[in-house]
Amino acid sequence: MFHSKQIILLLASVVCSPTFGDTVLEVPIRGDRLSGIVLPVLPRARDISISGLRANAWTVDDTKRLLIEKNVSVTIGAYTFESEQAVIWINRMPTDAGVVSQIAVYLPTFSKTSKLHSLGAAGENLLVVGSTLGSVTVDVALLKPSKPKNKTSLLTTANQRLAQYAQKLATTPTQLSGYPHITEQPTQLLGEETAYIVLPENESEKPWLQPKSGLVSIAADLVELKTGEKENIVTLDGNVHIEMRSTSGIDDMQMNAARSIVFLDSGSIRDIASGSLDMTEIHGVYLEGNVVIRANNDTYLVRAPQMYYDFDTGKAIMLESVLRTYGKNGRVPIYVRAKEMEQISQNQWVAKDAQASTSSFATPDLAIGSAQLSITQQKDGSAYIQSSHNTVRFGGTPVFYWPYFAGHIDDIPIKKAVIGYKDGFGASLETKWDLFSLLGRSEPMGLSLDLALDGYTDRGVGVGFDIGYSGYGTNTDLDLYFLSDAGEQKTTSGIKMPVPHHQRGFALLSSDTKLSAYWTLQTQLSYISDSTFMSVWRQPEFRSHAEYETSIYAKYQKDNKAFTALASNDLNGFISTSWLLASRQYKVDRTPELGYYQYGSSIFRDTINWTSELRFMRERMVFQSGTPNNTGLNRNAFLLPDGTSIGANDAIEDVLTSRGLNEGYQSRFVARQEFTMPLKFGNIQFTPFASIQMNWRLDDETSGLNQNSDYWYRTIGFRATTQFNRIYNTIDNDLLDLHRLRHVIEPYVTVWNGESDIDTATIQQYDARVDNLSTGTAVWFGVKNKLQTWRGGPGRWYQIDWLTIDTALLLASNDATQRFDNPQFFNWRPEYSSLQDAALVSGKWQYSDSIAFIGNGTWELDGGTLARGSIGAELDHGRDLRTYLEYREIGNTNDQFLSLGMRYQLSKRYSLNFSPTWNFRTDDLQSLRFTATRHYPEFDLTAQIVQNQIQDETTYGLRFKLLKF
Repeated sequence: MFHSKQIILLLASVVCSPTFGDTVLEVPIRGDRLSGIVLPVLPRARDISISGLRANAWTVDDTKRLLIEKNVSVTIGAYTFESEQAVIWINRMPTDAGVVSQIAVYLPTFSKTSKLHSLGAAGENLLVVGSTLGSVTVDVALLKPSKPKNKTSLLTTANQRLAQYAQKLATTPTQLSGYPHITEQPTQLLGEETAYIVLPENESEKPWLQPKSGLVSIAADLVELKTGEKENIVTLDGNVHIEMRSTSGIDDMQMNAARSIVFLDSGSIRDIASGSLDMTEIHGVYLEGNVVIRANNDTYLVRAPQMYYDFDTGKAIMLESVLRTYGKNGRVPIYVRAKEMEQISQNQWVAKDAQASTSSFATPDLAIGSAQLSITQQKDGSAYIQSSHNTVRFGGTPVFYWPYFAGHIDDIPIKKAVIGYKDGFGASLETKWDLFSLLGRSEPMGLSLDLALDGYTDRGVGVGFDIGYSGYGTNTDLDLYFLSDAGEQKTTSGIKMPVPHHQRGFALLSSDTKLSAYWTLQTQLSYISDSTFMSVWRQPEFRSHAEYETSIYAKYQKDNKAFTALASNDLNGFISTSWLLASRQYKVDRTPELGYYQYGSSIFRDTINWTSELRFMRERMVFQSGTPNNTGLNRNAFLLPDGTSIGANDAIEDVLTSRGLNEGYQSRFVARQEFTMPLKFGNIQFTPFASIQMNWRLDDETSGLNQNSDYWYRTIGFRATTQFNRIYNTIDNDLLDLHRLRHVIEPYVTVWNGESDIDTATIQQYDARVDNLSTGTAVWFGVKNKLQTWRGGPGRWYQIDWLTIDTALLLASNDATQRFDNPQFFNWRPEYSSLQDAALVSGKWQYSDSIAFIGNGTWELDGGTLARGSIGAELDHGRDLRTYLEYREIGNTNDQFLSLGMRYQLSKRYSLNFSPTWNFRTDDLQSLRFTATRHYPEFDLTAQIVQNQIQDETTYGLRFKLLKF
């Protein structure tokens, strides 16, 4: 029997005392865990039971946390505590006496029953602590495996109570108790400071299989003993079961086989006959016939036809074996199969002709094969691999090779693989690799390095690096790509031309740094080898990427005020984004641009809101170099002032110079002031507004080539809106799924006038924020109707917008600026609008949860023509099929398109995507995309066909997407 002092010293030595040679770690006492705390309660062989109606469970470090609610009952041995709520901490620690479970219970209100009535307690804010050598059971009707989100106050109070109790343990001597310790009144933290407990930083490593000490039990159909002077040999045959129980109870091991030979010390035959031996008496075990070994609560499992385990050296050897462990912090099983596997130390295995996968099948869908493999258990329990001559295997077939790998078992080096064929490129193979894993190096904190290796039979070979860094308030990405190119290429315009340079590529850098709470620094670097590279090799970026520039931008922002500084310079001399080519067709260098902004400041006792924008700008235009022919662009995209297009071999800059533009620098100061006065008349919101913008030229480096110098621009107007609604409680229609109806009507109107002392159409467009200005008078008014209803049924009702229709009219004066073919009105800043008499309609009808109709249209009232419009429907046919249908019409190009989309989940393993687009103007198929995906547990394999009528090319491909490993 243990004495009380021995028990407390034993627990303290296991948990709190640093071992010789270990560094120590100070752990703050926050009350959210029992880590490092030894409760002064004698552990007894009595069970702890917890019951209630519902519970939340989560984990903090080595402590299991519980919140039990409704009819809570906690029984610790003979003591029962009852309440409506309980916050519980539980952790376990191994000792020589067995595994001790420590428990702390916080009860906001409570009653306690006990066999010892003198120990009865009732009241509020009770903290109970105890420990046991028995089991801990939880019985609730509903268990949620997550931390509750709406119980912050209760959990904070509970954590404070435990922190106060733990600090008292750390600062004052405590007597060991033989029963649960009850604290009814909270103690105060000494000096309101956080307390700390000293813990050993490095825990002793546990072997993967063999426990260090404990007892061994042996069972089999037939047992034969052969004694000797130096060694006893036990032969086991039939249903062999060898169980090794450690003294800690956490690293037990079970061995099962058809036959076995056990090599023992020449000791007592009586111990052998009893079937129970001390682990130190065993020298080795040989097993054969369906050998299965489980260790550390099934954390590790080994299967093999034959195996020998040397207990003296901690080594083992097995043939045709399978080792199962876990990666991703214990969430994903990893299976390692090898023709020969050997445990060379307590925490290291080596294998020959091995493969690793997440599948238990003998031939997995995806696996990593290696000629030589070493697996080492690290201190955090994860598995670290070093391997040579590696291959990625699909269904047992090698498809990729790399010579060496070092990293965690679940870090596969390959990230992407695409095999395909495309007109003009030939057969292609595109891959992306984690370079650190590929080189056998650990990934530095916050740094990623990917390697791209691409090959095209008709073009050449490409190599790229994608470097990412995240840390210390900085996010940086550097994308480098080099391509050895040859042959003929086709641009996004569908124009064929020879490859302009055989050595091509780009270097793109973007960085965002948070310097302080108010300062932000952004930098960009963009170098692209030639004007057609992005339109051929990076077409998605060519269509949608922001403007490529080399720049540095700094911003200081506090509350509603900001200061900015920008310097930018174009390194390329051409445009590499389609939207910029379709708009102003040139770039702008800024050296520098300084700005000060103040938005929505209240003045005159909060009756007026004032917005101020001040800019100093030194800028110049950078023209697109080359001709339509050598840039792969359609010459009709560049129109001369008389509306005719330039020649295919004419310089593009001729179009710009003919408009009076030049590439010289200019400096100017721009100030914009805006005032609004929000008023409310009953249910009507009425807001008058006015603005004034001044533009001053500070110098003229272009010798008068720019005709626009100093000018002013002002606006004035008002906005008004209101809302009223009516509820129809009697509406109930199952066909339309209507259950009550609310009609919300939102009328709105904006009257605006803009004027300048110059013709704003002649303002040269350096910056759309200050140069893209419209003049004239416009009235924008409309009504937004919204019908809302309830759906779902009893117990699950929710509100939706069943039907929404927004109709508006835009009326403009004859002298109003029409900047684009499509009429547009921007209510938040009307001077950016393109003003023309027009009617605009948009709407959405949520007919049911599975069917929705949506549409919009803009009509020019002067000509009565449709400027732009679309109408479509989306249908959810169930869990397996979704479709959509859309008709679009564009007036200025007289194009009409019909698009269809379908996603069909054939089964859990197969899905299809189909999306054709028909052009009625050309009476031909515009584009077609079809993909078929095979879903594997570890990856998706997608076959695709893409046909593009504009470029007159077809692409076939096979894409590999890794999901997990």
